[in-house]
Amino acid sequence: MQVLSIILAILAFGVLVIVHEFGHFITAKRGGVQVNEFWIGMGPTILKHEYHGTMYCLKLLPVGGACVMEGEDGESESEHAFGRARLRRRILIVAAGALMNFLIGFVILLFAVQAPTDNGFITTTVASISEGSSVLEGGLQEGDTIISIDGFRLLVRSDLNVAMGMSSSTTHSVKVRRGGETVELPSVPFEARIDDGEGGKLIGLTFGATPDTVVSRVQYAALTALDDARLVWVSLGQLLGGRVGVNDLAGPVGVASTMAVTARVNIRAFLQLVAFISINLGVMNLLPLPALDGGRLVFLIIEGIRRKPVPPKYEGLVHAAGLMLLLMLMVYVTGHDILRLLTGRMMQ
Repeated sequence: MQVLSIILAILAFGVLVIVHEFGHFITAKRGGVQVNEFWIGMGPTILKHEYHGTMYCLKLLPVGGACVMEGEDGESESEHAFGRARLRRRILIVAAGALMNFLIGFVILLFAVQAPTDNGFITTTVASISEGSSVLEGGLQEGDTIISIDGFRLLVRSDLNVAMGMSSSTTHSVKVRRGGETVELPSVPFEARIDDGEGGKLIGLTFGATPDTVVSRVQYAALTALDDARLVWVSLGQLLGGRVGVNDLAGPVGVASTMAVTARVNIRAFLQLVAFISINLGVMNLLPLPALDGGRLVFLIIEGIRRKPVPPKYEGLVHAAGLMLLLMLMVYVTGHDILRLLTGRMMQ
């Protein structure tokens, strides 16, 4: 079972990369751009077949993939070269990989999300407050729909924990919707004071739920997808702000290990993790960094402003330097993943 879960995790990760590359592939093909090669997998080629000017390759390792377009990284005289396509078309081709990751992430969530209670999906509307709860001191009332905490907007119920975890204080500024109006509560203490009967303490809040219908499921999946995308930016902000370090990052080995563990525990949780990773890949690829799709978009935007492209040799140098830095980071992070595996500090 453990081996099967590892294989499943590796295949799922590989599929997400293929989906990304297929986004580039299909928009390039539909836009009249010549695709020279389309790979599935990495490493030595097992099978290959040429069809309509494109060499399709199946590689040995079931991870990764590539869409190689004519004139993508240099000049080409072909009228079907990437550089000869209209600017808007090129922007769409470059962004399509990330868009496909967002789309597949949403579709997976649509089928994977499950209402946690018999009453349906939990909302951010306060259903009841226990007597003696600290939130009463800050003015929070039953029936309030929490909009944001310390400026962090709540899309789903779990965002409450995320928002409170972003501050070391237990007192927060809360914005709620009450009776059709927006009310600011500047100082609401979220302190665990209520005895749970088992020796622990609770804040004393319960939240309402919306029935599990097709509409609510689509809405919940969409909000979860947006939330997953936002959490990537939150994590990046924490990294740049020094709240987390590079050693806390996980590379492919760490991600695959976590996916394998989740697959052994619960298939729905595994699918939700796959959706999160897919959306994560989409967001990360749109970051304005050299060698990533976002970096290529920056050069296309510059071209639109200048009304002429940046010389390919300069763009190539920037992407090459960025790729080297990314590979160095990947090697470093992967080394820590392997070290955590060997020392047993990664999830078992």
